[in-house]
Amino acid sequence: MKKKLTNLIKNLKPMSKSSSKPLKDPIVKNSIHWVGHSTVVINLNDKIIVTDPVTSGALGHIRRLINPSMDLSKLHIDYILLSHGHRDHLDANTLRKINRDAVIITPGGFSQVMTLLGFGKIITATAGYRIKLKDISIDVLEPCYMGKLSYLGKRYVGNSYVINSDNFKIFFAGATGYTSKFKNLDVDVALMPVGCYKTDEILKSHCSPSESFKMFKEMNGKIMIPIHYNTFIPSQESDAGTISMLNELNDGSIKILKIGETYKL
Repeated sequence: MKKKLTNLIKNLKPMSKSSSKPLKDPIVKNSIHWVGHSTVVINLNDKIIVTDPVTSGALGHIRRLINPSMDLSKLHIDYILLSHGHRDHLDANTLRKINRDAVIITPGGFSQVMTLLGFGKIITATAGYRIKLKDISIDVLEPCYMGKLSYLGKRYVGNSYVINSDNFKIFFAGATGYTSKFKNLDVDVALMPVGCYKTDEILKSHCSPSESFKMFKEMNGKIMIPIHYNTFIPSQESDAGTISMLNELNDGSIKILKIGETYKL
């Protein structure tokens, strides 16, 4: 209870301030654009893939600190990857604004929600499967994550994904604690979560910056892009502290993006 109260107080402080403005880099062919938190727009050969689309200004009492860098309703999205069902990763208000012909790939338990939101192309996937699509293929991996839907009391697992195109392999971890299941993964870019790691209880399903970097170094990866921070206040660490740790860890393989920045592949 004390930890929840502390986090509530932290979220009340920004209420009187306007959200900061992000960068507005354009989306270009073969690029990665960080919209904020776990929402990333990936362009692979002009096919648009969006991870965990969340652009709402607030999620209950959790207010957005930095505005999303773009309005996803202005894009024609080809594929949506959902990692799990917590509201900072699956936001109905955002999904309602997205083109309904997008293909949604989701863990089990959420296909009915997607149908109710008007989506007709829904693929429910579990770890170990390869999804072959027209332009890309997607490998589904199992993160170290176990969520709980509080209104049902039902536990469920999340997904991590490797997006494969003719030219690039992009890994989207979603939310995960430290796991050795990603060892020796061949990827060009790994989108790795680095926020929401205090307290120790949270570390069962989320990783610290050092744990995130350790997982990346155990892969055969070229570049790590940190995400899942600097947008909301979901736990008790500071974003400044997270960035400081990332700078200390960086051996040249971490590309720290600002929200709204585009990384060209």
